[in-house]
Amino acid sequence: MIDQPALAPSSVLAFVTTIHAAMVVLRLHRGRLPGVLLLALPSLAFAAMAWVLTTTAGLALGLIAHVTWFVACETLAPHFRQGSREQPSRAQLAGRRLAGGLPAGDRLPHGQLPTGQLRPDSGDFFQVPVVAVHDETSDVRTFRLARPEGFDFQAGQFLTVRVQADGRTLTRCYSVSSSPETSGYLEISVKRQGVVSGLLHTTLRPGSLLAIRRPAGPFVYPPADDRPLVLLAGGIGITPLLSMLRHAVWCQPTRRVTLLYSVRSHTELAFADELSLLARRHPQARVVVTVTGHPPVDLYRHGRIDGALLRETVPDLAGSLFFMCGPLPMIDTLRALLEQLGVPPTQIHAEAFAAAAAGAAAPVDAHAPATGPGARVMFSRSRRDIETNGRESLLEAAERAGVDIPSMCRAGACGTCRTRLVSGDARCASGCLGDRERAQGWVLPCVTQPAGDCVLEA
Repeated sequence: MIDQPALAPSSVLAFVTTIHAAMVVLRLHRGRLPGVLLLALPSLAFAAMAWVLTTTAGLALGLIAHVTWFVACETLAPHFRQGSREQPSRAQLAGRRLAGGLPAGDRLPHGQLPTGQLRPDSGDFFQVPVVAVHDETSDVRTFRLARPEGFDFQAGQFLTVRVQADGRTLTRCYSVSSSPETSGYLEISVKRQGVVSGLLHTTLRPGSLLAIRRPAGPFVYPPADDRPLVLLAGGIGITPLLSMLRHAVWCQPTRRVTLLYSVRSHTELAFADELSLLARRHPQARVVVTVTGHPPVDLYRHGRIDGALLRETVPDLAGSLFFMCGPLPMIDTLRALLEQLGVPPTQIHAEAFAAAAAGAAAPVDAHAPATGPGARVMFSRSRRDIETNGRESLLEAAERAGVDIPSMCRAGACGTCRTRLVSGDARCASGCLGDRERAQGWVLPCVTQPAGDCVLEA
């Protein structure tokens, strides 16, 4: 009697069939063109053979053959998949990196999507579409913008926005609130508190176009460092620190991060749901919210960020890195407090945020009586000049002349608008600049008035 080959157990047959079926499904998902579908036919045949050659040896050979065919298809399939991609939906733009160009105009035509490569104009600004708009609070709105290729940035940096208002070109800087790891988009979260921010709130909708310049700024997440990170936020100053927090839990999941976030009222608390979720999902991240106004809210601590709270939430104060963003008085107070608690000054980094700094420094009042005769201001790079009215700042004069000087706080606190005075005399009201910088001719145009004719490197 001739021995028949032993049949494989039913459990082995079921397992092998499952593997075959998985490879068939993967093969079909590679594309929808006829060429790709043809590559799936041998996979189907291999799967069917498992029920014909049911011996252990037959199942093993069939599985090896199918795996070999699947790997070979990975080399062949790209030739069939060229051009098989469908146009992305507008919603998909939120999760993909754009390779698109945009038509001129203030808004994308209905149903039209970016195609080609986004290119900057002569001023290094990119016209990008608004993908989505979301309200964080009654006066803080997040704008999700399509992210051009090469728009890399570090957590904590800002981008410059350019708009037209009343016939003038205005630029403002807004911190990027999204993480650098997001693909296809970036976000800015803007509080309505000025001309440009109000314009963004009232005019930008999904599909609108916005002129932005590449992110920049020295206030950045410390990448080559694993010391505990402490983020101190005041009001809308949360935005660059939120980018740092998102980046930290994504790229350094074992690094201890503490966010102390102070607001005047619980109604001004932005990103509340996300912050709560981040703290629950990531045990190394701690979020503490303090409310300074009345009445107190049970969910949050009442009062300002003080020494007691810092000692309670940060076990190793002297060994931690501190990043602060908020109104200038808050930053000055916390900086002095941290130094009293033994934190080395080199471990304290701060940024006075946007108009939150206004009033804390000594901003120029454009509506105050003139302090002297007008002066002629010339802008060497732009080759423009303008007659000032004797009471406006150099930044306001530049904006009237159509000269682009990036600005952020407009109160002499952040240093974003720092520009060199080539010649002439001007009065800079900010103490943000050191003696050496002043000697080298640097001024802050947002709080500087010309004392006579002068030339500005802008």
